[in-house]
Amino acid sequence: MTKTDRETDKEDLQIMQTIRIGYFRQVVISSIFTLTLIMAAQVASVPVVFAKDKGLSQEIQFDLLVNSATKDMDAERWEGAVQSFEKAMKLGVDLPGKFHFLYGKALYKTGSYEYSLSSLTIYLTLVGRSGEYYEDAITLIVDAENKQKEEARRTSESKHKKTEAASETEDGMVLIKGGCFDMGDIFGTGASDEKPVHTVCVGDFYLGKTEVTQKQWEDVTGSNPSKFQCADCPVERVSWNNVQDFIKKLNEKTGMNYRLPTEAEWEYAARSGGWKEQWAGTNDKEKIGEHTWYGFTAEGRTHAVAEKTPNKIGLYDMMGNVWEWCSDRYDKKYYEHSPSKDPQGPPEGKSRVIRGGGWRSRDKGLRTTDRNNFIPTSKKFTDIGFRLARSP
Repeated sequence: MTKTDRETDKEDLQIMQTIRIGYFRQVVISSIFTLTLIMAAQVASVPVVFAKDKGLSQEIQFDLLVNSATKDMDAERWEGAVQSFEKAMKLGVDLPGKFHFLYGKALYKTGSYEYSLSSLTIYLTLVGRSGEYYEDAITLIVDAENKQKEEARRTSESKHKKTEAASETEDGMVLIKGGCFDMGDIFGTGASDEKPVHTVCVGDFYLGKTEVTQKQWEDVTGSNPSKFQCADCPVERVSWNNVQDFIKKLNEKTGMNYRLPTEAEWEYAARSGGWKEQWAGTNDKEKIGEHTWYGFTAEGRTHAVAEKTPNKIGLYDMMGNVWEWCSDRYDKKYYEHSPSKDPQGPPEGKSRVIRGGGWRSRDKGLRTTDRNNFIPTSKKFTDIGFRLARSP
């Protein structure tokens, strides 16, 4: 008996539905499989977060981290490798010998030579000569030791850079290597014109090893205005304007370009290159007398320069004996708007800055951050002099 057309159509419809169901089932299975692969890849790329979220054992987390670190090393991402190794170490699992070698190599590549040596030494201790990376570890250890020595040498040179540079003297000048420092009342013992403390950077400059002496003044000008006559004592009773005349004649005579130091240069030099020194050469009030003549120790007069202990960069009498003129005009509030690079002082002002204190001064006036000022035409005081500066 033949099938009717309706029966035939019904059978065809059932077949088509079966095919569609199988197709969709295959698509779903394929999608699930693809999603599983993507998630697995994500686990490998972010092992720490994913592992913790899923509560994986410490051993599995360790393996994931080491695997990630190894991939970073292959790609020469040394900092990333070190971070993964250090996270792995915090898991508290036993570390195999290979781990110490890989960690030591990554540390070496980041410049952490001391820690690299430690890790590589542990590796050699654990595996001995039979270790897979024995030869490589020996090579890295030798290189790390050499790098460490070179780094130590450079660090030592850097620490003594200012002192070594200061030993280069020329025509009685000391080369001061420039730098940045916090200028002003860093000890909290100063007046309002020493505030606010602000960062200042100065370039290299030369500064007189001593204050200008009476002999040096007389050699240039032919006269000596000082009250306390003494060839090697600092010249005094000189106004700021007198000093400018002296410098002009000196430059004409020598062909050099001498000048007065700026206030920032003076403080930087007095503090031995910007160090935290309350008095030039010391932070001990009881030791001020080792560095200068002042107060009752001065016996009522100036004394020959360079008879006391210099500060750490070889400058004598940066406090006491005589106050020292600076090139800047004085402004009590200048620190509030001073530029950070080589400040030259305010553009206007009736008085000029003097620094360092003189033979009459007490300890407060001798401080490296203390500011004072005087009218540039006055020359009547026996405790005001100067020292020369010039640019390289």
